[in-house]
Amino acid sequence: MSQSILNQGFELRKAAGDIRNYKGDWKFTHIFEKLVMNLNKASKGLGLPLFQFEDFHYSNTGKTITDVGYNSLLTHISILEENNFCEKDQTFKTGVEVDNRRGHKKVFIVHGRDKSALLETESILNRVGLEPVILNMMVNSGLTLIEKFERYSDVKYAIVLLTPDDIGALNDNAPLESLSFNFRARQNVLFELGFFYGKLGRSNVCCILKSNVEKPSDIDGIAYLPYNQSVEEIEFGLLRELKAAKLEFQIL
Repeated sequence: MSQSILNQGFELRKAAGDIRNYKGDWKFTHIFEKLVMNLNKASKGLGLPLFQFEDFHYSNTGKTITDVGYNSLLTHISILEENNFCEKDQTFKTGVEVDNRRGHKKVFIVHGRDKSALLETESILNRVGLEPVILNMMVNSGLTLIEKFERYSDVKYAIVLLTPDDIGALNDNAPLESLSFNFRARQNVLFELGFFYGKLGRSNVCCILKSNVEKPSDIDGIAYLPYNQSVEEIEFGLLRELKAAKLEFQIL
């Protein structure tokens, strides 16, 4: 199976999942037309039938999709499934197998001050049935910060968000104005990166790197996933890393 087909299959399952899991009270037209556009784009790449809203699928104002339109869309997705577009492949499983090992589905997210990157990463993990562990969302129980960190670090995998939170430069005794400053991750993020590098092994740690951030020196042998604006850009690559680390998850 070619990489292109795997990518298209992934995008198709993701689009179908976004439609099925929509939680809004109102099914706004502009949102659902974009969702259908994503679904059809992947379907076309796989030679599958496309979906199109009919006039009677819209409300009288045209601003929302009716229940009839939404149910028609769900029926279309079911037809795609019956034609095995969700068939298991070599990259992802479509169901989560039960595993009682401690921390088997837990993924620690090391982060700095970029809330958007944190929320996007958390959302990706939640969508596939993994359990994100975010330290500042865990109960304190009277623990010191390091004690709390040690308690909640019993996980299967760690994702480290390297975002432009600090600025630094090499001090080579040159005048301050001549130094070359670069964006860097916060010191606590680099500390936790080193901690998990030692605790879990390099194959169970990856870094999501904002494009304008300096890579840590002397920390090699782990995956770096660079992105420009949104962590969603590297979602497929992230799931490949998680799969390689033997985490099992679902797409839909």
